This record gives sequence, structure tokens and C-alpha cells, in this order.
Amino acid sequence: MVFKSKAFEVVVTEECISNITDIYDYISFELKENAIAKQLFKEVKKKIINLAYFPNMYVKIGKVDKLNRNYHRMVINNYIVLYTIDYKNKKVFVSHMVYGKRNYLI
Repeated sequence: MVFKSKAFEVVVTEECISNITDIYDYISFELKENAIAKQLFKEVKKKIINLAYFPNMYVKIGKVDKLNRNYHRMVINNYIVLYTIDYKNKKVFVSHMVYGKRNYLI
């Protein structure tokens, strides 16, 4: 999934899409809270799209990717979205979405 703008291009990785889908399915089907799952998905989508205009909006954390780019942490309800910024190519890579109580730094 790719969102383009005049500022940065936002690329959501396949792994992150899988994370989002798993979380949505868990909330919707296991917890039987379809409305909450839909609302969370809307919020995630909105905040990810906003990264195109404000990629530095969220705090850097003590983790880097294999290209030595710092990860940023976006908190949405009980979940953490991790992303990196490629300034040279004006791209934001959204790589993971995990439950906030998990150790997402490993």
C-alpha cells in the first residue's frame, strides 16, 4: 500500500499490513467488537497518511533498521506503529504495528 503526496511517499510494508489485518481480525472476530475494530482501522489509516506531511511528528526510539535509519514510534490506543524515514528519497516506511505491551524493540 502506497500513499503519495507532495511531501513524502508513505509505504506500508506487507508485514505491517499483515499486523494490521491480524489486529483487526482479533478485535472484530475474537472480541466480537466490529465497530471498535473499524474505528481503530480508520484512526490508523488517518495517522499513517498524515506521515506524508509530518514524518517527524512522532518520537525516535532506540532502534535502527538495517539501513541505519532510526525508527519512530506512533502510539494509537493500545498499539504501537513503527516506521522509518528515508530523507534522501522522501519516503516513509511503515513497518510494524504491535500491541503496546509487547517488546517491540527486539
